[in-house]
Amino acid sequence: MRARLAASAVLVALMTIGTTGCTFMTSQATTQHYDPSDGIGTTIGDVKVNNALLVTEDGKNASLIISLANSSAYGENVTIQYEDATMAKVNDGIFVNSDSVVSLGADGPSTVVLTGIDAPAGSLFPVFIRYGDTTGKQLWLPVLAAEGEYSGLAPAATP
Repeated sequence: MRARLAASAVLVALMTIGTTGCTFMTSQATTQHYDPSDGIGTTIGDVKVNNALLVTEDGKNASLIISLANSSAYGENVTIQYEDATMAKVNDGIFVNSDSVVSLGADGPSTVVLTGIDAPAGSLFPVFIRYGDTTGKQLWLPVLAAEGEYSGLAPAATP
């Protein structure tokens, strides 16, 4: 009788491990970071870059759509740097107050326009983002056509 009881207990234990074993070995998908929209994001020091992307009509000029969240106690001037088609470095700045968020593009009042670039819709375009003396990061921003939800966000096409 004891042998049957012990065998039943072992069988129950093996079935429990067999049916739930994969949860012991894999991480939860909800704990892994991902970008839930068309843009990409990263963290640079105390500044979080969210949903960064470019919108263009002609591939020569593009509007930067971006959200910057500064969690530090100080305002930061975030520098957006890129190379135009002639390989000249171009810098543009966005000031973000302490403990605040600045959104440019769709929800924001203004935009940063990257001019003289060679970035047709469907490509990736390198942009370097930094502030102060922190180590910046190069992001390969997706370039999207000014269609659908992005219509009206691209700068005027050049002749």
